[in-house]
Amino acid sequence: MGMELARRGPSVPSPLSISTIPMTFEMWFLCAVILVAMVLFVTEKVSIDVTSIFIAFTLMASGLVTVTQGLSGFSNQAALAILSLLILNTGLENTGVLRVVTSKLVQLTGKHAWSVLLVLLPFVAILSAFTNNTAVIAMFLPILLLIGDAKGISPSKLLMPMAFISILGGLCTIIGTSTNLLVNSIARQYGIVPFTFFEFAEIGGAMVIAGAVYMLLIGHRVIPARRKPLDKSATDRVKRFLTEITIQPSPESAVPVEEIRKTLTDLGFEIVQITTPGGRVTQRGADADIRTGDKVLLRGNPEHILKLKADPTFALTAQTKEVNLQLNKKETKLVEAVVAPGSELIGRRIQDLDLLGKYECIPLAIQRPDELATDRIDEVRLKLGDVLLLEATTKLSMDPDVPKDLIVLDTVHQVQSLRRRWTAVLIFAGAIAAAAFNLVPIAISALGGVLAMAVTGCITMNEAYKRVEWKVYFLIAGLIPLGIAIQNTGLDDRIAGAFITTTRGLEPFAVIVILYAFTVVITNIMANNATALLMAPIAIKIAQQLHIDPKALLLTIMFAASTSFFTPVGYHTLTLIYTPGRYKFKDYFFSGLPLTILVSGVACWMIWQRYVPG
Repeated sequence: MGMELARRGPSVPSPLSISTIPMTFEMWFLCAVILVAMVLFVTEKVSIDVTSIFIAFTLMASGLVTVTQGLSGFSNQAALAILSLLILNTGLENTGVLRVVTSKLVQLTGKHAWSVLLVLLPFVAILSAFTNNTAVIAMFLPILLLIGDAKGISPSKLLMPMAFISILGGLCTIIGTSTNLLVNSIARQYGIVPFTFFEFAEIGGAMVIAGAVYMLLIGHRVIPARRKPLDKSATDRVKRFLTEITIQPSPESAVPVEEIRKTLTDLGFEIVQITTPGGRVTQRGADADIRTGDKVLLRGNPEHILKLKADPTFALTAQTKEVNLQLNKKETKLVEAVVAPGSELIGRRIQDLDLLGKYECIPLAIQRPDELATDRIDEVRLKLGDVLLLEATTKLSMDPDVPKDLIVLDTVHQVQSLRRRWTAVLIFAGAIAAAAFNLVPIAISALGGVLAMAVTGCITMNEAYKRVEWKVYFLIAGLIPLGIAIQNTGLDDRIAGAFITTTRGLEPFAVIVILYAFTVVITNIMANNATALLMAPIAIKIAQQLHIDPKALLLTIMFAASTSFFTPVGYHTLTLIYTPGRYKFKDYFFSGLPLTILVSGVACWMIWQRYVPG
């Protein structure tokens, strides 16, 4: 079955044949694989890269793709280009180029949210057109928090607009997002002339302008000031972090056992749960009795957690005797850090982390917008966007390896020499220019840039291997066979036929709008890359049957997969700012839904005008 299916190439069947294609066993099996994948993407029972590898394995084992086709994702031009571009971005970060430019721009900002956005939004959009937008926001996250605190502006008013505009900026060039490169790769696979570097820059630029005007006039006003500037709200940090303490045998200088509950509540802590030494959960709430040996789960602010740490009555779960002996020899401070995209910490339990040996810090508490799946802090498995309260030495702010795991919110890392900064800029610009002017394919120019950065010392390959988000590469490599299987089985023809039957009689503009809206919804269920890889082959078949330029519907998928702004799960960038911005799910809906509708309308209209003849 597999070899026979593998011989099927791109075809253009007649409208009659496409609408009467029966559902075969292979099609039903592939639908089942896609359904299982969607469930795994939504529930995150396993990481998304593992899910994609599962898809590739299942497709090869079942014969829906050949072994060569199943492994083709690892050598796919788009996947290799994405990997190389990620390393180039790391070179810019490592040399401090972006931070130097950003610090200059920050000096031009005013004392109001709109004035900060007016200066920074264009810069973020342009930067995101050529670099990874998640990396851009990871860099801006601590900077925007510091700007907000310094100028008395709620960081919540700044983070979400920056995240939105960075995603839109990525839609201006072929390398702006990995989704763009993947859709372009599918176009090449189907024999369609690939997009040029700036082919859709006009459409992406219009979306950026529309989004920026919206955020400046309306968006930042709609977004609630969830996170207050620290100098204006001393209570902003109260009841945010979850921590766990064990009640110690009470020495004379410590708090008597009968007064422990009162001491904790007077400090502003919320007592979440009390567990006896035998593991039995006792009463909850402020009236619960607390005894020696009990473990108490608390929610409170960092300053008061620090007070608990200093009192011998309360032993923080993370503060073992060995830890105390190591940290007491050095000067430490409390810092907040966000779990970064691609971090090795994601999916690991807090108790299994060796942050002490790696970065000379220990996690004291955690903040997450949703409820924890366990009652024990040390059993919590970390997720992207979790905020950890750390007791750390100066190593945390100086170690160049830290950003690959944690984004420290109150620290801006040091930059390298002026010579290396300019070298990194010239190499990056050269690689982009070579691709933009079609001198060489993107994969070659990006690989050449990586080689040049390694030779000139802008980045070592060991740093590149550590800092690159390998999950993205394996996600893409594992999902590319899915598009091949859709083509091999004829499922793309079958779904396209059903879509055309449903939309029969509608104008091409209406078809574009419906396909755009459907893709926007799907991208909230699956990763945006997975959505693009699933929908692009189907879009090509629909375009062929409607006798319109396939690029029209490929752009529809490309833009729609990246412009779902009304939930925090449609894009890594939106997930990253969720907890630091203190946002609630509804904040994305009320501020992001109008933006989604606005930019979707701009995109659909311009695609229709440019690619569909009148």
